[in-house]
Amino acid sequence: KCDGAPTSLDDEPLIRLGRRRLQPTETVARTEATQQRDALLPFVVISSTYLLFTITDGALRMIVLLHAYRKSFTAMEVTLMFVLYELAGVGTNLAAGIAGARWGIRATLVTGLLLQIVTFGLLFGWEDGWSKSQAILYVTGVQLFGGVAKDLTKLGGKTVTKLVTPEEKETQLFKLVSLLTGWKNS
Repeated sequence: KCDGAPTSLDDEPLIRLGRRRLQPTETVARTEATQQRDALLPFVVISSTYLLFTITDGALRMIVLLHAYRKSFTAMEVTLMFVLYELAGVGTNLAAGIAGARWGIRATLVTGLLLQIVTFGLLFGWEDGWSKSQAILYVTGVQLFGGVAKDLTKLGGKTVTKLVTPEEKETQLFKLVSLLTGWKNS
């Protein structure tokens, strides 16, 4: 019966729990909805991780910048600290594409997140008693890990978005990514 009344003794426990036996068309609809949700779950998890990573990455660089300012570093000295961070992107993007194809998005994402944790930990090793040149060398080396972490995580965030976007919407996705990237870089 469709009214929710028990049709047999086997249905009685379902009714007591506030449920009723699903009709075949309801089962198909629920299965499709579950499949859609399951298909988007990796997108939500990876995108959320990437967005949160972006916040921590920006905070990490701001902490380095403010600490360097407090220690009276010049603008050029601070720039040197971030050279490897930016240069790491060139090699990492090439290697990350190969790694992502070989081991998957999850591996590159987790590796990027772990490297970010390593970067945070290593920055705690910056001693106030070091000379400027020692500090620049140390922080520049640590920032290398941060740059690699950024690009590995970025690979996961951008790849999963591309994978869940239907072909007919790719032009809109490209425009949106261009707009957001422009805002971020300006």
